[in-house]
Amino acid sequence: MSIYEAIFNRYSVREYRMEKIEPERLEALKRYLKTVALLDEEKPVEFEIVDNTDKKLKVHGLWKTEAPYYLAVYCGDDRLSMRNAGYTAEQAVLYLTSKELGTCYLGATKAGEDKKDGLKRFLVIAFGKASAKPFRDSSMAHRNSLAALCAFKDEPGEQVKSILRAARLAPSSFNSQPWRFVVYSDRLYIFMKKAAPFSGKGAKAFKEFNMGIMLSHIMLAAEEYWMNMETLVEEQFAKKDYKNGEYVCTIVFHS
Repeated sequence: MSIYEAIFNRYSVREYRMEKIEPERLEALKRYLKTVALLDEEKPVEFEIVDNTDKKLKVHGLWKTEAPYYLAVYCGDDRLSMRNAGYTAEQAVLYLTSKELGTCYLGATKAGEDKKDGLKRFLVIAFGKASAKPFRDSSMAHRNSLAALCAFKDEPGEQVKSILRAARLAPSSFNSQPWRFVVYSDRLYIFMKKAAPFSGKGAKAFKEFNMGIMLSHIMLAAEEYWMNMETLVEEQFAKKDYKNGEYVCTIVFHS
């Protein structure tokens, strides 16, 4: 399974076999984490693999899931850093899925060090060998339809439609799917809903993280179809106040 194919098969796994992963597979993961693409090279993201196969790790959090391993994700505390963290973390998650390992985002769970290289731990991702099958068919995913997520101004080509299908399947906090798209034949205008997936501390941060996840799906799908992708922030849209959403960026595709 390729990383792109993993978009359509991955789901949140909450039950794991507390078994060690082969050392060479962990080393391959470490190498991959050093190569993940960034939205912004000026906003670093760091990872730490935390071993819990002996079940002695003290894991704290509201959404705690016992797993043999956790991947701690570290980033800065500004919105672009959090978006960057989602962008890179989802690449790691899809890589693990492509290697037939289960994963689960744990947004309010603490594992590993609080800080790494001056960056704060944003969340952790449980991963390991799943107790059951680590995949599912995309038809089982509960997501809004493209008709609900998109305003179509032109009829997009099949490649852009495929990219939108990949974006639609992006996971998000409480399945909130905060993204909305205005679609033209060769570009997408991307907006973020103003409403947060939950109230309280961290709501806006997780919304940014979610947007990063979705943008990584667009990037991976564009690569799959050999489409050059240019990301722009257009001032005339960024300055405008929208009733229900916030302009994020424009993505232009060049075939």
